[in-house]
Amino acid sequence: MEVLVRSTTTSLSLLLYLSIAGFLLAADTISGTWTGEWGPNTIERSQVVAQLKYDGKVVTGTFNPGPNPATISKGTFNEKTGVIHLEADGRGRGRATNHYVIDGKLEKGKITGTWKYDKGEGDFTISKQ
Repeated sequence: MEVLVRSTTTSLSLLLYLSIAGFLLAADTISGTWTGEWGPNTIERSQVVAQLKYDGKVVTGTFNPGPNPATISKGTFNEKTGVIHLEADGRGRGRATNHYVIDGKLEKGKITGTWKYDKGEGDFTISKQ
């Protein structure tokens, strides 16, 4: 009887650990470094780097980390639909602060979508590194 109880306890513990690991892996689909391009049209494109962190509730991070990053002030990710919404603040040309609104969708390891701010808009595609 004692062996059966130990075996059952061990099995339940293993199942719990695997469930938690599976949840953490699913919750961390967005976290990491993403690279790609963005621009107002198909000709004018710029390289972009995004460092994202998803804790299962909110997305945080920066775009173009370095001396003048755009910091994410609001970020959400819907694990079921793959939809991501980000708002970021960063300094543009002339040192003015810009507020960016970014909407995209994660599909097949890429996030594609649109971005806008008060002086323009465009599209983007980034892939996880």
